[in-house]
Amino acid sequence: MMTSTATVNVKAWHNSILIYFVVFGMGMASLMVRLPEVRSLVHVTTAELGIILFVGSIGAVTSVTQAGRVIARFGTKIAIMFGITTVTLGLLGQAFFIVNHSPVGYAICNLLMGLGAGLGDVGINVDGSTIETKTGKTVLPKMHAGFSIGTFIGAGIGTLATMAHISLLTQMAILAAINVCVPLLTTKHIPSGNGIESKTHANGEKKAPLEPIWKDRRIIFLAIGILGVTLAEGASNDWLAIALVDDFKQTSTVAGIGFAILLASMTLTRFFGGNLADKFGKARILQICAFTGVAGLLLIILSHNLYLAFVGAVLWGCGVALGFPLFLSAAGEGENSARKVGFVASSGYLAFLVGPPLLGFLGQAWGVSNMFYVVAGFLVITAIFASGAGNTKGAGSGH
Repeated sequence: MMTSTATVNVKAWHNSILIYFVVFGMGMASLMVRLPEVRSLVHVTTAELGIILFVGSIGAVTSVTQAGRVIARFGTKIAIMFGITTVTLGLLGQAFFIVNHSPVGYAICNLLMGLGAGLGDVGINVDGSTIETKTGKTVLPKMHAGFSIGTFIGAGIGTLATMAHISLLTQMAILAAINVCVPLLTTKHIPSGNGIESKTHANGEKKAPLEPIWKDRRIIFLAIGILGVTLAEGASNDWLAIALVDDFKQTSTVAGIGFAILLASMTLTRFFGGNLADKFGKARILQICAFTGVAGLLLIILSHNLYLAFVGAVLWGCGVALGFPLFLSAAGEGENSARKVGFVASSGYLAFLVGPPLLGFLGQAWGVSNMFYVVAGFLVITAIFASGAGNTKGAGSGH
């Protein structure tokens, strides 16, 4: 029997989706933090390991681009449950093949995990957007802060397991058990019908065929805006620490401190940013954040001072933290939210996939800090196209 979103306990639904954000970040981070060990266990080079990780990204992008269609037909609940199950099997399978020294099996299970992660990610974001509409509050940034917290927890678990000499398979089996418990505890709180597109109007008349999403000017603006900010976010994850080592001549430990400062800045901004979006409007906050990020990047490029670079890292983190959740929040407003969120999210995922390698080539040619001018340029593009998010105050109120 289909559960209507009108009768569901919104608070329980909200808390359940927040838990999914946390667990989606936790399992993946706990494996990623042990990549040096993984590389040794499967006997691959750094380049070959990069290819295996790239296979997972292909899976995620593939499922994100199709997630809107799947959700429009089956609803977000099916997408989320299938997503968490597939991610769990993928993580457990990866650990099994890693400890058995099989790079091919590792790659296949990484693809499986990517497919589940992409579909589940769109599902929880569509639900988050619907919850915003029902509560009148912008909650997606806090949910994405939950994802960030999950990655911190996962990285901590992986680090402690390494220090305690706990095998990777044992670690992932424990996390898989946690993942299995989550659907059992939350499934009754998640409505079955959310995201399903009705083919008829309330009076029984058949709806006209939907226009292709790429003809919607507002959605195209959101897709371009999220591409710019997620490329800048991906660049912060991949290149800040390297810039501190190469251009500021710091140790890896100091570079790690700089990266931790950026992550803390992102998490705090996501936690409090929803209230700001409700007060001042999504587009305005996205524009302010984008230019804050530009200021941070310029401080890193031009200062030649470590402490000012740390301040730049704070500003860069603030600048990119709200991009993904607020653009998806804006995409989810109105009808056919699943297709729109899937389309905009796929643009963000493509930026994560294509951006870092291309920036690496520029960093090699120009120097990493000089390459940050390009990243700043993409944030300016984000500020321009953020107008598609609108400045209506409060969540889910349209434009």
